[in-house]
Amino acid sequence: MASEVIVDKIAKEIAGDITWSDFPGKSMRKWREIFGVTQLVISKRMGISSSVLSDYEKGRRTPGSGFVKKFVRTLLEIDRERGYVIVKELARGQKLPPSALLDMREFPQKVLLKEVVEAVKGIVLYGSEKLDKQIYGYTVLDSIAAIESMTGQEFLSIMGLTTERVLVFTNVGTGRSPMVAVRVSFLKPGAVVVHGPKAVDPLAVKLAESDGIPFILSQVPDVQSLLNGLRGLLRKKENQ
Repeated sequence: MASEVIVDKIAKEIAGDITWSDFPGKSMRKWREIFGVTQLVISKRMGISSSVLSDYEKGRRTPGSGFVKKFVRTLLEIDRERGYVIVKELARGQKLPPSALLDMREFPQKVLLKEVVEAVKGIVLYGSEKLDKQIYGYTVLDSIAAIESMTGQEFLSIMGLTTERVLVFTNVGTGRSPMVAVRVSFLKPGAVVVHGPKAVDPLAVKLAESDGIPFILSQVPDVQSLLNGLRGLLRKKENQ
């Protein structure tokens, strides 16, 4: 089964390919054929006539963002019912790390770092003077799975659309390993949050200070609460 974050990432890439194309109708047809869905099947699921979909694909109509989003969502729903056959192929092609990646989102508008700290019930171990820093997304990783399975290229892929994001590590022992991974990467996140340690290794704080990266210890009781806090902040921004 494909994880929610992988499906979301693929959905955005498909939608982006369609809307960025000089010929969005041809791009829609391409993705429909990749997913092996007929005009009749997808138009019925979308609640439109097949002739309307044909008009879009032939360029007689130009799809808006809402229509593209519904089109992509319907393709993915059909693929889910088939066991995510195409999504799994696309994920393998992009080398997405499903075991380590718990969530990855882009905020619809800027978020201040202090809002993230509040959402994860965090204690700032370094960078308290940077709480007004602007953050545009977050990535949540299982630190043990990341260390065991992720390649350097996969680590770069978790930065999403912008490095001005919070990189969140769960299942953390002392905080040293995540900060070593960040230290050796040439792409640096806007801030790092660790969840799990009862006591943070002073070396982890020192590494954060060396790179000038705000370092935060989350005190929520479990990983689901951590995800809920971040997703709650995301929904808040979506509704503003």
